Amino acid sequence: MSPQTSHYTTNKSSPSHFKGVIPSATYAYFDKIAFWIENVFTEEEKAFIRSQCGPGGTDIDRNFPGHRARFDPRLIQRIETRQPTPALRKFLSTVPGIHLNMAEFTLDLIFNTEEERDEMWKYLDQHLVKRKHKGTVRYFKGTRYTDRRWASLNHVAYRPLFAKLTGEVYCIHLEIRVCGAAALRRLKIGGIADLVEFDHHAFWETRLLLKKVRDFGQLGRSYFNSLRPNRKDTPRKPRVFSTRAGFVYYTDRRLGQTILRASRTVQNMIDAASRSEFPVNRTLVRIDNTPLLPANSNF
Repeated sequence: MSPQTSHYTTNKSSPSHFKGVIPSATYAYFDKIAFWIENVFTEEEKAFIRSQCGPGGTDIDRNFPGHRARFDPRLIQRIETRQPTPALRKFLSTVPGIHLNMAEFTLDLIFNTEEERDEMWKYLDQHLVKRKHKGTVRYFKGTRYTDRRWASLNHVAYRPLFAKLTGEVYCIHLEIRVCGAAALRRLKIGGIADLVEFDHHAFWETRLLLKKVRDFGQLGRSYFNSLRPNRKDTPRKPRVFSTRAGFVYYTDRRLGQTILRASRTVQNMIDAASRSEFPVNRTLVRIDNTPLLPANSNF
């Protein structure tokens, strides 16, 4: 196992509500952390930083001498470290004058075949949602973004040619990209010291949010009722149309299925409903994300 890998799990059992493909392995780590410095590193410290980064390396040399930060003239250089080891994070947490301003929390899901990976990609695209989403889901060169590319909080997903840490193929790369010190503080991360003993399991447990429609009849009925705001009484029972020949047409259920099909994904449906003040959340239910979580331990 790579030293940068924080968690590795296999042979997970599937809960009843999870209908996706269970990954054969899960890796949770920091794909990137970026920070400003007040003082120049020594050559010995630079060599250590280079040795403790993953395949992505660091731009510590390319950006030096850097430009001072416009928002704080004390900060003389911005440095990115990719796939930093626990040893590097621990070292940086002891260096004075370091100001963390970006972190990428990453989850790599590994599958046995390309078909399993692609099937799970479709499942995630349909059911993966972001809490309090205010942006627009975007797709660019095979990558799924929940907001503009460098938003303060962006959920990113794509299918790389291989996993960055282990080289395994058939991978889905999930990432929560947090840009800016203010956005990090909202996650209760004040500096690199908070990333040393980081609980990836707890982080992803609340943020890897999957949802599905609980009852299409309820969804269709809620939408139909939202179109009648001035009516005191709205139907609470399913609308069912029956012909004399005995054919039964479930109007609300068909309407609910049409709404999801037109939206294509649950996230798009939630976004459209929020713009039209359609109470869609009460018709949704969370999907158990346990099969996708990293092991419950810290590294």
